[in-house]
Amino acid sequence: MRRLALAAIAAFVLASPAAAATRIFSYDPVSPDAKRLTGQGLTFLFETRLLGGGKVRKIMATAVPAAAEVKPAGIGPLKGAEIIPADLYEIDASKAQGKVYVRAFCPGSTRVWLAVGTLRHGYDLKVQVLGDDPAGGPARTCASMDFAFRGEWRLPAGSRPDPFEEPFDSSLRF
Repeated sequence: MRRLALAAIAAFVLASPAAAATRIFSYDPVSPDAKRLTGQGLTFLFETRLLGGGKVRKIMATAVPAAAEVKPAGIGPLKGAEIIPADLYEIDASKAQGKVYVRAFCPGSTRVWLAVGTLRHGYDLKVQVLGDDPAGGPARTCASMDFAFRGEWRLPAGSRPDPFEEPFDSSLRF
């Protein structure tokens, strides 16, 4: 009975919103693909996980006001593609500048997925870009990008700024 009670408490704590925190990491491009596709790098807004890493919510160009929302994706549409070990997301082309990211990251594709390595403070990041084949074939790898950790944005206490609503929030400090 005691184990059941402890398991219930642990499940509640892990599922509670207080267990997650919003963080923002910026990365500088290292590989040729990353430099070509992102200019001065990418910034990721994500919810932390208790066991490490995070669930990406938005990606933003570090130097210009361009952002796209992402959603978790399954492996289904990517069967047969070689994917790095990472969390898989699909760029939501219907929101913000999602269509711009789809066209830029994988020309000719209508759907683009990102295999994003583990987001950890102080560690570099690998992102693989995959796109659907316009001819109806299997998904293809469009780019493999390597990034160097640049820094974390410190969020103001008690608030959760939305970079889509306030892309130049002066209260964010690097």
